[in-house]
Amino acid sequence: MTTTFVTRHSGAVDWARQESHLPLDSVVSGSFDAESVQPGDLVIGTLPAQIAARICERGGRYRHLTLDLPEGLRGVELSAEDMRACHARLEEFHIQRSSVRAGARPADALNVHIVLASGENLPNLIPALARSLKAHRVLILASDAMRDNAKRLQNGFRVAGLAENHVRIRPGCPDHDVPTILAWARRWADDIAAEFPAARLILNLTGGNKLMTIAFLQAFRPCAEIIYCDTGNDRIDYFHPIGQAAERLPVNLLKLRPYLAVQGYQSREETPGSEGIRERGDLTRALVELAPRIPNLLGLLNSAASCYRDARLDRAFVGQPTRSDEKELVDLMVEQGLLNATGIRLAIANETASIYLGGGWLEEWCWLIGKKLEEGESGKRLRVDRWGINLKIDRCDSQTLPRPGQYALNELDAVFIHRNRMLLIECKSGAQVSERGKSQDILNKLETLGKHVGGRLDTKWLLTARRIEPNSQAWQRAIKYQITIVPPQELIKLEDKIIGWMTR
Repeated sequence: MTTTFVTRHSGAVDWARQESHLPLDSVVSGSFDAESVQPGDLVIGTLPAQIAARICERGGRYRHLTLDLPEGLRGVELSAEDMRACHARLEEFHIQRSSVRAGARPADALNVHIVLASGENLPNLIPALARSLKAHRVLILASDAMRDNAKRLQNGFRVAGLAENHVRIRPGCPDHDVPTILAWARRWADDIAAEFPAARLILNLTGGNKLMTIAFLQAFRPCAEIIYCDTGNDRIDYFHPIGQAAERLPVNLLKLRPYLAVQGYQSREETPGSEGIRERGDLTRALVELAPRIPNLLGLLNSAASCYRDARLDRAFVGQPTRSDEKELVDLMVEQGLLNATGIRLAIANETASIYLGGGWLEEWCWLIGKKLEEGESGKRLRVDRWGINLKIDRCDSQTLPRPGQYALNELDAVFIHRNRMLLIECKSGAQVSERGKSQDILNKLETLGKHVGGRLDTKWLLTARRIEPNSQAWQRAIKYQITIVPPQELIKLEDKIIGWMTR
């Protein structure tokens, strides 16, 4: 690190040396090129603001020689003693430009986003989809530790609509030692500015670590707008230009598939047919309304459905109920072709019936609510391509495509995307949640799905048709995992609950 005193006045040099401001290896010069500054260099002088700003941008420090100079001494060559009489002193300034780079951009200028790959990809993707910042090109700067996340982010941009050759990764970004990060960032800032001379450059500093944020802020300030995506408060803040007002983050920028892709997942094309769901709509609503009062019947149906799937057909049946409300339900199931009446027994009719009666009716309830909300009023409307049920998902980085019939890595019972957030719903109609061991597995799975699929913006609900005591181990574990349990008596209120999640 070098100390340079920029002055043509011998008295100033004498004063600085007498006051011990100049180390032995200092440089005294009458002219100065700010582009020669290296991180940590100290420059002393009375320099114009734009030169002092460039010193700071390059990672140097600037100390201004300040004097309380009376009118009569203006333009007079001062001695060291004169300077002391004028209270000469060095004051350190960090000067920051309020403007970006000079030059008018054409109306159709490209928006080039520069992002730092990190463990949270969503805040890097979301602003690039906003109309005011819409990305036409994206450069992902990635450290060695973030190469895999950078690839997921790149795939997320592509699934969101950017052409494959418009999203590039630049690896090798250092993630420690500020001078090293600053030198790397400065080099790429110059290269990017040269590659896109007429573009609007937008540096998203939501990613990276703190040291990277500091260094990239300095390096890109002369050529780029610099933003931060505050997803928690739905806003985009500006580091630079200084004083630029924050923007509200538009809702519904993210569709389901880009959301999954940026998290490292892809969904299969397999989707449940809507015709059967609509035909079973009245039965589904009846099951939801009666769920708090018919736990025994639901348990028997679950058991029979499980036996059918395990090919134990001699046990895939339930007895004729005696209660009137249960009998009406069963009659409707027979009418729908889900149960076959054989004397005093009711047998599971087919594979579709085993899925539905084994708990699929809860997922279908989510589907019916989703379709209704698609037609809801403004602000309470779910957009198409932003929700689904029974989504089978695989890792995007799988070495081979999933084969027909191959089990998916995971299945999402129901998922909704709104306000760039994800609501994950797990549906359980049997006694699994009330059984100690199985409840732990279910809650662990949902907590893991939330972390890896939903990311930091996830909300997790467990819909259950069986009552869970608030003081039970399962309930307490759900609280610990930030999972909301929706009990049987609240299933009928699911639409209002989802609207509440959408609007809060």
